[in-house]
Amino acid sequence: MMKNYPKISITFPVFNGGHEPIECLSSIAKLNYPKNKIEVIVVDNNSTDGSLQRIKNYEFRIKKTGLILRIIENKENVGFAKAINQGIRKSSGTYIFIGNDDIVFGKDSLKTMIEYMESHPHVAITGGKLFLKSKPKKIISCGFMMNPWNGKISRASHPNKEKEPDWLQGCAMLIPTKVLKKIGLLDEEFSMAYFEDFDLCMRAKEAGYSIRYLPSSIFWHGETITGNKNKTLKYYYWYKNKIRFTLKNMPLINILTILFFQFFLIMPYRSLIRRDGRFNPFIKGVMWNIMHFKQTVSIRFSTNLYSNKTAL
Repeated sequence: MMKNYPKISITFPVFNGGHEPIECLSSIAKLNYPKNKIEVIVVDNNSTDGSLQRIKNYEFRIKKTGLILRIIENKENVGFAKAINQGIRKSSGTYIFIGNDDIVFGKDSLKTMIEYMESHPHVAITGGKLFLKSKPKKIISCGFMMNPWNGKISRASHPNKEKEPDWLQGCAMLIPTKVLKKIGLLDEEFSMAYFEDFDLCMRAKEAGYSIRYLPSSIFWHGETITGNKNKTLKYYYWYKNKIRFTLKNMPLINILTILFFQFFLIMPYRSLIRRDGRFNPFIKGVMWNIMHFKQTVSIRFSTNLYSNKTAL
């Protein structure tokens, strides 16, 4: 049992989140963690559904618990990564918890992560077991793996076992501020909310740290609710970011095999047989990467791996 708990900054963006941000804030207020050691930084991405006003109306109740609540108001939707970076730069915690506005915290989730990281200084990022809010017993994330040869993404196996997956989902991850100062913040070119978390985990590993999935840290997530409102846009950002991640981070042999599988096997199957509407978004994502190829390669081969306007 720890005597002196470190200060935690929880930051998440909001864009037309309805009542889910309030549900998230309510779960934070119920955490089994000293309330005077938690600050919450909400970054509103120009919501038009009343989300921001609901949060402001709820602010008094939050502050009565001893929590500190800060609100950043953007005049446009700047996306997930940039909004999170705004929140991190305004934070004062020893640790940063990166979340989504549709996350519900388990009562002991944050305490479990902090106690683990305080006794494991070589661990840079921890994440927990995520269940689907609409089906509270259905596990949707226990870390993810990517096949380095064909690029297939899959959920890590053994959800009840502590382990080190390839990456942890950015909707619920904890990282020390000192680590972010070393490896940089989220890469803002991973627009919307895909692969910026994988990129961050990879940078942490390249800096000599490890990442850890903790099954005893529990969350519930309203996964894909926002993205599924416009699947064409969702697919575009997925492929645009996946290709960029591959070009930026993977060895040359893996870049070649992943692109081969995507172009000549996976995408023809999806477009000709499954007809799932992914072909045009995929081509659009490819074109974006062609137009930004020089920029991506310059970051890949930069002498300072983390110099991409994401310094803390």
